[in-house]
Amino acid sequence: FSMDIENFSEMIKHIKTIISLKKWECVMKINPMNVKLRPVKQNDWKFILDIRNQEVVRKACYDTSIIDYSTHEKYMHKLDNTPNCHQWIIVCDNKDVGQAKVDDLVFGYMLSPEYRGKGIWISAYPLVLKEVKKMGYTKLKGTVKFNQKKLLEIALSLGFIKTGIKSKDGEHVGYDMEKNLEWIFYA
Repeated sequence: FSMDIENFSEMIKHIKTIISLKKWECVMKINPMNVKLRPVKQNDWKFILDIRNQEVVRKACYDTSIIDYSTHEKYMHKLDNTPNCHQWIIVCDNKDVGQAKVDDLVFGYMLSPEYRGKGIWISAYPLVLKEVKKMGYTKLKGTVKFNQKKLLEIALSLGFIKTGIKSKDGEHVGYDMEKNLEWIFYA
């Protein structure tokens, strides 16, 4: 049996993903929550904008400005007309608490401030993975700004790996990240 270093590295990434998912599955069994996903509708757009304009969320974005509704509405129309963009509202105990999105493999999520740190994302994340796997996705991408240490910790714990450096306006600003979904299976 022989394996080159590239295949070995890829195998280690898959093992880390499986271990990461097992960790999430264990947490879900210990702390089950009534979390669901539903598709985003136009009447959700203001809710999404309200979360997006929260200071803690803006700090994680590359555009940290407050967005007005008109600009947001144009953006949401564009997303609605993008074939490989999928958005969900994260619902916990019948309350809208956040949004998850995959836009051309780029993954992101936001939770309302009052619902952060309560384990909701731990329950929502596998639901998002299940949805994108059903759509045929084999990987997800994302970026995390250098100064967002907690978000980097979360991304790594979810099985994302650093794949490069993100630049904006000629300046290094964060990490490009990727998660391989090929080894994730759902019954």
